[in-house]
Amino acid sequence: MNWAVIMAGGRGTRFWPASRNQTPKQFLALFGKKTLLEQTASRLGTAVTSDRRIAVTQKDKKSLVQRLLQLPRQQVIGEPVGRNTAPCMILAAFEISRRDPDAVIALLPSDHRIADPVRFRKALKAAFRSARSTGMPVTFGIRPTEPHTGYGYLEMGVEDHRIGEFTIRRLKAFHEKPSKEKAERFLKSGRFLWNSGMFVWRADSLLDAAREHLPEAFLIAREISADRSLKAMNRLFPKMPNVSIDYGLMEKLKGRILTMPADFGWSDVGSWNALAQLLPADSSGNSAPAGTVFIRSSGNFVKSTGKLVALVGIQNAVVVETPDALLICSKSETESIREAVNALEQSGRRSFL
Repeated sequence: MNWAVIMAGGRGTRFWPASRNQTPKQFLALFGKKTLLEQTASRLGTAVTSDRRIAVTQKDKKSLVQRLLQLPRQQVIGEPVGRNTAPCMILAAFEISRRDPDAVIALLPSDHRIADPVRFRKALKAAFRSARSTGMPVTFGIRPTEPHTGYGYLEMGVEDHRIGEFTIRRLKAFHEKPSKEKAERFLKSGRFLWNSGMFVWRADSLLDAAREHLPEAFLIAREISADRSLKAMNRLFPKMPNVSIDYGLMEKLKGRILTMPADFGWSDVGSWNALAQLLPADSSGNSAPAGTVFIRSSGNFVKSTGKLVALVGIQNAVVVETPDALLICSKSETESIREAVNALEQSGRRSFL
């Protein structure tokens, strides 16, 4: 059967001051009334029914995730500490395999934007078929539209097979976030895709890979799953290695990974600037709530909780107002907002985090 693991444990520091410890990015409603987390689950539709969805989040967010996704308690895993994506995925694979030994799992971040959910579901169903028949993980690669330096890249190899309209290729190599010059070469070659961080993998194959390449995480996850108690989770999970699924497993399976070039309007919505590019703007390129005043100002993004905001002679700025904090920065500096968060942490001003 088809399963999904929705990862909802990130902090979203680049979306400060709206994203806080109590309401990280995935719990924000950046597009319409539903949170990014709710939209992630909703676009699965019938490709993965609600009884085969597992969410992984921080321990203190477990009740919130249950409520938002309307899932029973046993379908939400609460992590006592964050340990990146590999440990949570291995533990989820054990839990799912216990219920369904033939499961195929889609790993999905909970804070991305997909503009065309219908096409996404078609691609997802094709990836499920491919992973089930081959036993190899299928990564979703996004066709690049610009030489973006904030994404990892997937280098495509030869075509392996086709499923309907989708071509599944061998993955030749992973590439870390490149320099501007290298990203331009990647774009020009036509052989590279953005790494979306989403993939589909048969549960038994995933656990076999974990046993070989991450034996410590494999053994800890197996013990937690066998015990099935909160006490075991709190005692054992902090001993997990802090490692991503890409680095811990995928990059070690050279020649045994597939990638599917996909185009369904994907964005990781990685910063306020990225969000601004996805929202409507006026003729001067300003994106803001109705009533915002712009005088000789262009290319700005404004988000306010109610206060009137007026910009005079300002270009390409981000202004985010919350009841207790105000962010003002250049669009070109939105990737550096985490530095402000770090400064608040170091100064002990935790009420703003």
